[in-house]
Amino acid sequence: MGIERVVNILIVDDEPANLIALEAILEPLGQNLVKATSGKDALRAVLNQDFAMILLDVQMPNMNGIETAALIRARERSRHTPIIFLTGAMKSAEMMFQGYSAGAVDYLMKPIETQILRAKVEVFVELAQARLKSQEEIAERLRAANEIYELNVELEHKNNDLTAANADLEMFAQSISHDLRMPLRHVHSYVGLLEESASRKMTAEELQFMRSIQNASVRMSKLIDALLAFSRIGRASMRMQAIDMDDLVRDTLTQLQPDLASRHIDFQMRSLPAVTGDPDLLRQVWVNLLANAVKYTRPRDPALIEIGSVAGENEIVFHVRDNGVGFNMQYADRLFSVFQRMHSDSEFEGTGVGLANVKRIIQRHGGRTWAEAKVDEGATIYFTLPAQNSELISLSA
Repeated sequence: MGIERVVNILIVDDEPANLIALEAILEPLGQNLVKATSGKDALRAVLNQDFAMILLDVQMPNMNGIETAALIRARERSRHTPIIFLTGAMKSAEMMFQGYSAGAVDYLMKPIETQILRAKVEVFVELAQARLKSQEEIAERLRAANEIYELNVELEHKNNDLTAANADLEMFAQSISHDLRMPLRHVHSYVGLLEESASRKMTAEELQFMRSIQNASVRMSKLIDALLAFSRIGRASMRMQAIDMDDLVRDTLTQLQPDLASRHIDFQMRSLPAVTGDPDLLRQVWVNLLANAVKYTRPRDPALIEIGSVAGENEIVFHVRDNGVGFNMQYADRLFSVFQRMHSDSEFEGTGVGLANVKRIIQRHGGRTWAEAKVDEGATIYFTLPAQNSELISLSA
């Protein structure tokens, strides 16, 4: 339970002894007691503070309690403040009519019964505290609603910026595709013509220079293709459906058969759980991971590649483990970045985009990627998919 707010109670009496007595009766309630010795002082207090209730002596000089109550009620802010009249005179029908007309909620006769007064005041204190709590909750909801509105406006602006950025990226990709590919084709074609017509006149060193140009143009063409593929992955719409991961991996291994010729590779594949996802995108994940494992185990005979998974409460962890060349974990944070490679082209060919594609695809499926490795002892690449994906499949089967 929250801490109750302390509220203000105004007690008005022209006799100081009566004020002291009222203060003693109400002090156990733990509220803020404000004292006034005249109707004028009471009006001044009402102008400065809000009160949960007012205890008002009827018989006061200059301005009696009924006149004071009427003026308090005339003010909009205090129109509904509860007023209990305290009187030492015998209540008459005319007095009670005047008092209730002025806004009194009750009359109490002096001498005051301690328990009765405290019980009545406590009721109005609780009502005031409930009202304050309700007002605070309404204010908090309004504040939260305003924050949500501002966040929605900000989100709309960011979405508009993102839409514009995606349009710019699309134009940039088209520009790369056209403006960079054409000069590369020219370089490749003219170097080929030059080699065909002038190779007999060139020295061995000049021929090597020309072949280096040719190889560089081919490599740059592959990098452009990889960059365009990477940009398309982030923009492509996803076609979610049930996927048999065992079938998907087997199809991927069939696709990689040309790279397995003359290789002795021991594939250890454990049964994988079904998931929901985009089959084309997840096929790219397996192609990149298995192609990497095949490539980086090239120095091993036999090579060992293990494919498995572990189902957790919230996610399924898939892995591809190999006994290849591995890498230094000091640079593991670079592994899934674009154009970041752990090995030189002279050792292992590649564009440095494959694992960046894996990370982006898995992120779009709500998963994570990471790796573990030791130099010359192999590497393990992990990725996760949300566990509820497999539940969806079992429901749709």
